[in-house]
Amino acid sequence: MNLVNFRDLGGITSAENKRIKPKRLLRSGEIVQPNEEAIARLVEHDLKTIVDFRSEHETANAPTHSFTDVQYINYDIMADSKENTASKETWLKMLDPDNVDSIMKGLYRDFAISDAARNGYTKFIRDCINSNEGAILFHCAAGKDRTGFAAAILMKLLGVGDEDIQQDYLKTNEERKEANEHILDGYKQKGLSASQLVALATLYSVREEYLQAAFEAIDAEYGSFEEYVRDGLLISSSDIQTLREMYLE
Repeated sequence: MNLVNFRDLGGITSAENKRIKPKRLLRSGEIVQPNEEAIARLVEHDLKTIVDFRSEHETANAPTHSFTDVQYINYDIMADSKENTASKETWLKMLDPDNVDSIMKGLYRDFAISDAARNGYTKFIRDCINSNEGAILFHCAAGKDRTGFAAAILMKLLGVGDEDIQQDYLKTNEERKEANEHILDGYKQKGLSASQLVALATLYSVREEYLQAAFEAIDAEYGSFEEYVRDGLLISSSDIQTLREMYLE
């Protein structure tokens, strides 16, 4: 397979008019059975670390490709999520156009405040701080939700403005277009109804209000993003300064 929803955050500008260094912070969908072109692309990005946000069930069914001399780390971001997308009941609800939006917003609220998510994202930020050379790639399954929120908080820590964060987040809809069309066509052949296909299309896309739901949950729980970073993620101002020195130019 080719890389799906892959991009280098390098070049995105911070509020201090500095740019994220290229070939340091990469995001994508799952890296499962990549073709030679995909492998070569990651090698040329000097890949050193892969952080996988998927569950044990997901990683067992679709193991991440093993690269030579690349460290692999796994954090189950949704381990204690209220919305268990692995359950048949939740999956069927998500295929209802009347329910999919509220379920997705619930997932994003869990990304912000659940213990497993906070612990996973804290460790991810620590991994970035400890990644002194080469690229660190972070991904989940589609590379849009767990990964999208990780990219958002990481870029906010680097001083990137909200508009640029949203632009990168919404870029998923463009980057996943071909893969999503293939998925929808497959489910259409399996007999999903028109309304279920509409819900599925929503499920495989991102919307501004989903990411906003996470930040609204942060404000409600902690008062501000700064307090969330300090008290929820246990990331200090010194840690933030280190991140900026490492990843901005």
